[in-house]
Amino acid sequence: MATLILPGLYQISLGYAHAYIVDEGGELVLVDTGLPGRRGHILAAIADIGRRQEDLRHIVVTHCHPDHMGSLKELKEATGAITYAHADDAPYIGGLQRPPTPALGSLGGALQKALALLTPRPSPVAVDVVLSDGDTVGPAELHVVHTPGHTPGHICLLWERHGGVLFIGDAAVNVLGLRPPPALFTVDMEQAKESLRRIASLEFQTACFGHGAVLKGRAHAAFRHLVERLAR
Repeated sequence: MATLILPGLYQISLGYAHAYIVDEGGELVLVDTGLPGRRGHILAAIADIGRRQEDLRHIVVTHCHPDHMGSLKELKEATGAITYAHADDAPYIGGLQRPPTPALGSLGGALQKALALLTPRPSPVAVDVVLSDGDTVGPAELHVVHTPGHTPGHICLLWERHGGVLFIGDAAVNVLGLRPPPALFTVDMEQAKESLRRIASLEFQTACFGHGAVLKGRAHAAFRHLVERLAR
């Protein structure tokens, strides 16, 4: 099911993660794809907003983790959509390299391995368009903001409608309040905090997260408060 966030913007709840549809009346853009096996949910959401699966022409993933790119291959095969990801994560999405893991202590490392065993492994898929900071995606012209830390090639996407909508991916989470990405799944926390400072420098009214509730109304101010709190 698709939930209307703003005109032309829908959220798809995929368990504990979210994907988003941008619909400006022409070609659809999908941001993230959830875990493997979520193709049916996403195609049903597209039908729910009165569109056809063939209308999905662009799929951009914010980063290489399974809960964001897990259904990318299934959706590409079903729709023929163009796939996008940052250059630094594209080799992991394509299965050419193993994604880096955080340097954690023995307990954290053991927990991470246990969680990995419980998470379905996504099928690799070659990325059609390799992105860099400042690029745009699709007819909606989503602006790529490179926000490394959670993964090397993590990106946010800025849609310059409705006063600015920023797709956060996992650069932050909004679960029990706005927070940095969890250290258990973040390759470089210092770099992730630097990316939060970059996000806080942007102007946007709405923030759409991979995990947690959408922030509407002066969302950039919430990120500035978060950065100030982390600096104390």
